[in-house]
Amino acid sequence: MQNFTKILISTTTLMAIAAMPSAAQAQIDEIVTTAQRRAESTQDVPVAVSVITTEDFEIKQINDTLDLQNFVPNLNIGTNTGTANAPRIFLRGIGEDESRGAVEPAVGTYIDGVYIGRLVGSLLDLVDLEQVEVLRGPQGTLYGRNSNGGAIKISSVKPKLENEVSAGVTLGNLDRFDVRGMVNYAITDTTALRVTGLHKERDGFVDFAPVGNGISDQRRDNISQVDTLAFRASLSQDIGDWNVLITADYTDDDTSPTPSSIIDSVDADGNIFTLEPAPGTQCVSQDANAPAGPFQFTRPVGCFGGFSNETKAKGISGKITGELGGFTVQSISSYRTLDDDLSSHIGFPFAQETDQDQFSQEVTLSSNLDGPFNFVLGGFYFKEDLVLDSAFVFPFQVASNTTSYAAFGQGEFEVTDRATLTAGLRYTDENRDFAGINLASGLNNAAETDDSNISYTVKGDYDVTDNVMVYASYATGFKGSGFSPDCFGPTACFLPVEEEKVGTIEFGVKSRIWEDRLHFNATYFNNQYDNLQIAASVPGLGFTRFNVDETQIQGLEFDLLFRPDDRFTLAANLGLLDAEYQKLNIDQAGGLTNNGVPCPGGLVTIECALDLDLKNAPDYKANISAAYDQPVGNGTMTFSGDISFEDDSFNLVANTPLSAQTDIPTLINGRIAYAPGDSFWTVSLWAKNLTNEKYFRAGTGTGNAVYPSAPATYGIDFGVDF
Repeated sequence: MQNFTKILISTTTLMAIAAMPSAAQAQIDEIVTTAQRRAESTQDVPVAVSVITTEDFEIKQINDTLDLQNFVPNLNIGTNTGTANAPRIFLRGIGEDESRGAVEPAVGTYIDGVYIGRLVGSLLDLVDLEQVEVLRGPQGTLYGRNSNGGAIKISSVKPKLENEVSAGVTLGNLDRFDVRGMVNYAITDTTALRVTGLHKERDGFVDFAPVGNGISDQRRDNISQVDTLAFRASLSQDIGDWNVLITADYTDDDTSPTPSSIIDSVDADGNIFTLEPAPGTQCVSQDANAPAGPFQFTRPVGCFGGFSNETKAKGISGKITGELGGFTVQSISSYRTLDDDLSSHIGFPFAQETDQDQFSQEVTLSSNLDGPFNFVLGGFYFKEDLVLDSAFVFPFQVASNTTSYAAFGQGEFEVTDRATLTAGLRYTDENRDFAGINLASGLNNAAETDDSNISYTVKGDYDVTDNVMVYASYATGFKGSGFSPDCFGPTACFLPVEEEKVGTIEFGVKSRIWEDRLHFNATYFNNQYDNLQIAASVPGLGFTRFNVDETQIQGLEFDLLFRPDDRFTLAANLGLLDAEYQKLNIDQAGGLTNNGVPCPGGLVTIECALDLDLKNAPDYKANISAAYDQPVGNGTMTFSGDISFEDDSFNLVANTPLSAQTDIPTLINGRIAYAPGDSFWTVSLWAKNLTNEKYFRAGTGTGNAVYPSAPATYGIDFGVDF
């Protein structure tokens, strides 16, 4: 209730500012989405989609994938436990936080149309981008890889037939230093090259302070430091009505994982930014900063400082687009590799080496007919080879080879000038060869899965007026079967999970109000999941995976964009969730409750499991942002900021221990920028988490350990553009 009061007060204040008299009226610039494989206004598509534009990246301080969550309803993102660059993305209460082994993301990530198959390495810096689109709900009948929760589409700026150079530098606290640059060169009147580079450095915000004879002097400051180098180069060639775009990218990320720390309520010094053992615990004399490995039972939280990470990701893609009669043809071919070497701590020391490569091919045919009917047809091929060597108590090795074929299509028919019907169908055939072994015990499991699925969508939209559209839709989706990446005993050895299915009902309204100065959108959705895939720690089984028979997640989403004049812009979003398990058996209840830990008397019951909250599914989540342009001399001063509110939630399936409860405080960000009207440079002062709140989004079920989010950060940006 307190946070809802803050929302009301903040909204009222910002609306009062908006109502102040100003010199000139303005309309909201058209925001374009390709959610339906065509360039359309977001207000005209019967799809729940949020679009982050180039201007938003600067004004709203959206620097990486994590920052997206403040500006999309019901989107919850954090760094995955113990990792440096693997996000845990939950959208509408559904997601995946297992970044190892033969496990597919619940929310798909696409970069320039290329599907990214692994969570590791997909916590991306957002540089030189045209826009990011977040599609909520099952995606399949228009996209290569089916995603039950939704999709994040990242589109970079394409090479232009003009010469352009830009560069920027960021200096901030924690010794932050970023440098970024872009060169666009028109080689001929049909050929252009664009090269973008980024280097980021920043000290960490966690200090390691072990306690014990022979180890206390092994303190290590600034764990979780950032060190990233990335490049992208694109070559565009026009050939008549056709275009060929070749893109290559490379990332070398040595960012250290954020370490787990004892939750402040039971911590020795009450500070989650100090990594020390639990009160009364003495560390065994050893090399505290040695990397993680198997059988390291004497290195609990606060006695392990060997955090490190080296990730190298690279890829090349070719996109061919052209007109053929009344149709648009597009082909996207891509090959990517990922190498990751991680040393971290997740209850116990944890190490993993990932060697992954993937190839994908997608071809689409889109009609551009003058009549009432248009369609998109496509085919998709995906092949991934993965080898994962890990150490989590025991040493493991997993090999997984996945091959997926899909054919999809969607058509829309204009019944009248105001009513349109849309239907889509997708067929998927997915095969996975899996082999895993516990290198200590020799226990192993080798199996092959073969999933085939037909998913579909039907929707109708109706223009009530020229400015108000309503729509209704039903869509299905599926997530392929897989395996747990752990083997702790004969009864818990790389356990399989069955494929997951979802059916989603959605009703929405999109409106343009007050001569297109106000956009207001609202959506209701109801997701019914069968065999929801769950990852959890279970006594006797270790960290494993299983299915839950039936789960329901329903909610409301609201988006508002208000531009009363040419100086002031207000944006707000609110997501409401009601998520619950509906049907399960006693074995599933044991997995969800960690064998009865939160249940009365420690006794596993189905009723106890049904009462649990789904993890990473807060009842509400909201953000309000505003920007105001003030002429100063011959330039413009821009004042911008945003404030976020979020209800308490749980980050662990069993809703226990203390580290499982996520209590996100009110978060405030701000920025002041100046751009001279007749010059080539800009400067801005910025701050995130202005009130220096201490909080976390992830925890472990062992030792009340949590992974702290960043404290207050602030700095200055300087940019030039020629």
